[in-house]
Amino acid sequence: MTLIDEQHTIREIFQPKHCQHFSPTEDTTDTISIRLCEAMGTVLDTDPRTLDPLYNVINPEALSEIFTLDSAHRFSTEVIFSWHDHVIRIQQPGDIYITNEPLVPELDADLPLATEFAAAPFGSTDAITYEYAPTDDLGTEVVLAVTHAIGIDSQEVTERLADRINPDALNELFQPLADGTPRINGYVSFGFEGYFVTVSGNGVITIRSELSQLKEKGGNILIVGDVPSEIFDAERAYLMKDSDSTRHDILALLDRSPTALQRQTTPAQPLSGNVEIFDYQTAVRSTTAATGNPQEKAQITPISGTLTDLRNALVQSIAIQEEYIKDDRSVDVQLYVDTLQPVMKAASTDIGTFLAPICRAIRGIEGLGYYTLPQERDSLSVNEIESAFDAVIELRVSESGPEQRWVLPKTRYTTEWFAIIESR
Repeated sequence: MTLIDEQHTIREIFQPKHCQHFSPTEDTTDTISIRLCEAMGTVLDTDPRTLDPLYNVINPEALSEIFTLDSAHRFSTEVIFSWHDHVIRIQQPGDIYITNEPLVPELDADLPLATEFAAAPFGSTDAITYEYAPTDDLGTEVVLAVTHAIGIDSQEVTERLADRINPDALNELFQPLADGTPRINGYVSFGFEGYFVTVSGNGVITIRSELSQLKEKGGNILIVGDVPSEIFDAERAYLMKDSDSTRHDILALLDRSPTALQRQTTPAQPLSGNVEIFDYQTAVRSTTAATGNPQEKAQITPISGTLTDLRNALVQSIAIQEEYIKDDRSVDVQLYVDTLQPVMKAASTDIGTFLAPICRAIRGIEGLGYYTLPQERDSLSVNEIESAFDAVIELRVSESGPEQRWVLPKTRYTTEWFAIIESR
């Protein structure tokens, strides 16, 4: 792990107790470099005109250009560097954070940390590093690095780099001074083609896929679409395939019985043996729910009370798995909620209050939670809850069959449509 010092990671020192925060005002016309000088003067309790030139550590004009063009796609852009023995972090649309921690260290080439600077978990060996020279065109180098990672030609990218970051400013930000003095203690990070891209002043481009990060470090995913129920079943089979002895599946059933679930599961992929099923038995369905255990190794728990009882049972089950994970990090927990529709319709239950503890518990154990809502993505119901999730999967039926696409919010990237592949 790269440390600012022996006690604090970069993310930790930018918590409120470690730093001062300066937000842009709606009526400000000052550039980010001017605002930064004023902020640093406040932190050091000195006249900004007496500060060492900002130009010595970063190109002020390029810095201002990075945060000038207002674009919805640039919300994840940020720059980190050191000045006056303080670490400075600037985030779109111009928020400035300053700490009195020591200088930013160089990135360890053996442990690329691109997502550290996008306010996201990190640590995967899936991150890839590329070296560049001061004379290189950084915009071109970034595009080549990402297309190489994806395995496509540079002409096939779906986004323009200029919509994510000013390429000229990227080139100039950490260029050496006129006398050759290097500016190496800095990083600029942004999203591009579903990747977190970090360019460091010491000549390294580091990229990390948001999707691979989500799969590795866990999160909560909303699955939506106005499609038949069997399409959702096919998507569940796609998402929860390849189970093994270290997997623990938790299924919450709100509109079907365990027997119906087993009947709708593809024969080639029966439910995992290490599975808990929470059967929320509404007044209508409980009288007709089949008795007996359709999966002998599955533990089925009827929930005949309220949706709050179901939520509490799920959180408790996840908490129990957390204890196992502390002893054996190989345990992989996945939760699947077959539909959120009854929760959305329940007058006595707030959907946010229902989801928040479950989502928090899943993130706490670095598990994956999948929650289906059979409605179009642009529906009011989806809009109401989408922000609570780490990704959205949208389903549709095309001429070629059932398809899905992933919407990744941190990099604001949406994949192309691709087929739902059922496990064989």
